[in-house]
Amino acid sequence: MVKCNFLKDCSEIDQSKFKTENWYLMGWGMGDGLNATLFLESQSPVPYKILCPPRNFNGVKFILDNFVAGEPKCTQVDVYPLQDGYPVDQDTVLMSKHGFGPQSVGTAHNLGQLKVVHYPPKDWFKVQNLEGSGILKKIQDYDNVEKTIKEKTCILFPERGDSYQLPDEFWNTIVGKLKEKGYKVYVNWTKKTDVFKNQKIFEGTEKLDKLEIQELFDFVIKHENIITLGQKAGIFDFLKYLEHKKIVFYADVDYDSMPDPSRSIYEWCNLEEDSNTRNNIEIRLSKYDPGVLDLIID
Repeated sequence: MVKCNFLKDCSEIDQSKFKTENWYLMGWGMGDGLNATLFLESQSPVPYKILCPPRNFNGVKFILDNFVAGEPKCTQVDVYPLQDGYPVDQDTVLMSKHGFGPQSVGTAHNLGQLKVVHYPPKDWFKVQNLEGSGILKKIQDYDNVEKTIKEKTCILFPERGDSYQLPDEFWNTIVGKLKEKGYKVYVNWTKKTDVFKNQKIFEGTEKLDKLEIQELFDFVIKHENIITLGQKAGIFDFLKYLEHKKIVFYADVDYDSMPDPSRSIYEWCNLEEDSNTRNNIEIRLSKYDPGVLDLIID
């Protein structure tokens, strides 16, 4: 049983415990948190503990609750009340680029500091041991349930974690095409209004307020004919394992309003070479022709 603590303030973080306990910080994006948890559960030779912000907690908990074969190696998750930035002095956090990480996970637990395991999203599958650990089968069994919802459905994920959203006309065109083809279209919603600031419902769509990751994914896997569609964000780092069709846009063009273009660089974030990716269609906006939607949406 994983113990979960919700801290009232970052000052409650006892930094002295990092010297004697095996702690990992998962404070970047949700994709990083999901991937790092899968990595540690499949590869860590010893138990470990997690420090994370609220935006990543549900994703981490979703992995620990559903996809660990046996008891989780994670024994504790502490959630600090900060959505962005480091909860402790950044200089005290040991990054995997400093000499440990996926290639040397067997020694990381001997380093007496708070650690961050970071890796390109496209390469996580190379260092995870999902098949050998039994995690991959748990994921596949989770997805292999009776499909009780028959109607054609699409869930849009238009906004990513830095709150950037493509222009409305981009999504309106896609929604129009989906409606023409008989799809019921939802827009994923979140209660994290201090992170996702540009949420909106487009004409012809409905709000999907499945606020917990568990609730959202339980809804997705019940559909016989569903597409999840959006710009590259951490949610697709787990959706990639499921059998339904995914359409993912990479904003590899210059937009003055884009706060962090590196979040969707195709060369860093693509999942097409990942051996665990299922039915994933990846589109770079620099090469995108809206007419292709007629080919890839049934």
